[in-house]
Amino acid sequence: MLSALILHLLLTLGAHLGGADAAGVLTVAAGMAAVLVVLLPFALLSVRRALDALSAVRTRGRAAASPQG
Repeated sequence: MLSALILHLLLTLGAHLGGADAAGVLTVAAGMAAVLVVLLPFALLSVRRALDALSAVRTRGRAAASPQG
């Protein structure tokens, strides 16, 4: 969510710069790439942790539903 907001703000900034300022557009593009490179590992880690938590909840649910003894 945060990376999407940052990318949106960078794209808005790039749109305001227009085509007249080529160096500014390249700077914004480099900024977007840097944001993606920096935030992507954290996003992947969050997804992995969420999937691990979901599988743990499902495992506990199955264990509680099965009769013991």
